[in-house]
Amino acid sequence: MNTYFLIIFIFALSIMVVVSFLYVVWRVRRDELKLINIIHSSPIPTFVISKDHKVMYWNKALQLLSNITPREIVGTDQHWRIFYKAKRPCLADLILDKKFDKIPDFYSGQGAKSSLLDEAYEVTEFFPDIGYKGKWFRITSAAMRDSGGDIFGAMETLEDITEQKIAEEELLHRSKVESLGMFADGVAKDFDSLLSAILRNVFLAKISATDEDKIVEDGLAVAERAGLQAKELAHRLITFAQGGYPVLKTEKLEPLLREAVKNIFSDSSVKCNASIAADLWPSEIDAMQIRQVIENILINAREAVSDEGLVELSAENVLTGTNIRTLGQGDYIRIIIKDNGVGIPRENLSRIFDPYFTTKEKRGRGGIGLGLAICDSIIKNHEGLISVESVANSGTTFSIYLAATQKDTVS
Repeated sequence: MNTYFLIIFIFALSIMVVVSFLYVVWRVRRDELKLINIIHSSPIPTFVISKDHKVMYWNKALQLLSNITPREIVGTDQHWRIFYKAKRPCLADLILDKKFDKIPDFYSGQGAKSSLLDEAYEVTEFFPDIGYKGKWFRITSAAMRDSGGDIFGAMETLEDITEQKIAEEELLHRSKVESLGMFADGVAKDFDSLLSAILRNVFLAKISATDEDKIVEDGLAVAERAGLQAKELAHRLITFAQGGYPVLKTEKLEPLLREAVKNIFSDSSVKCNASIAADLWPSEIDAMQIRQVIENILINAREAVSDEGLVELSAENVLTGTNIRTLGQGDYIRIIIKDNGVGIPRENLSRIFDPYFTTKEKRGRGGIGLGLAICDSIIKNHEGLISVESVANSGTTFSIYLAATQKDTVS
């Protein structure tokens, strides 16, 4: 009888052990699924690698960013593919191997240890092959430990800070240009006054020279031409510094655009196609200055293409929202000038509107690098926006936004 109860007791105890074990497994699995759901639901691109550097989790945000599905990547050590063309350690790999001192060797961007976690680091890095024009990411990685305190993997997250970086660079560029503009304005005005005095005296000397003073007269003519060229440069500096004090009037843009195309391409073998909306809104502008901007960019486009090249100019009405940086929501005219020429190298794009930056050979009076800086200054003083997109050997696209006006009186 006692043996019978002992068997029942052992059997019941075995059932309790099995049930307890199954409950623990269920709890662990439930917690694991909860963790997986948290990772996959995160809007921040995230992946987790195991201690042997194999991908454990690859969330949906990262799938959309990389176009690599979890099925392709989970269980492999190819998480580097999102960033690089050849295999190399990612930040999570360095964290797992505790090679914290090697982080500066693999990341040129700013790196720092987390102020909150001992085994977490972050770096800021630019990846030129991600997206159309490259992206800036703030990468954070931390070791993951189990309940016993042992490392079983590492998590890495990617925060896209491209817009923030662009805004910082634009603010720095604006500050630099404004500081240089104030300096250029003062120097150019003083220079212009001195040149006026010099040219006035050159003119007096010319009319005072006798017919026998041929050498003197020729020398004065050369000096006068050089002085007039220097005055033109001074005026361009003043335009760069101040946008040339725009005199705003409500104007129709279509005649201005067609005239600019005719002026630049009438005697050129390069073809320019103009597509301008028939109902293009008017804008409050300084017509002479805006024509200078359009013609300057058209000249750059013409010079960037071969004789068989093509330049396209289009203009349309648009309603912008917060997606257009530095522009408020409202009605705008967007002018696009596109060519299929040599393009601009990626490393030069951020400097293209800097004063005295040019990729052209300097010939005579050309190529001094003020043209696009002046265009930027003029559009800025019209409270508009000018931007550029380019791929080397594929072409360049300039976009200009000017605020539309609904005034009835149009010049």
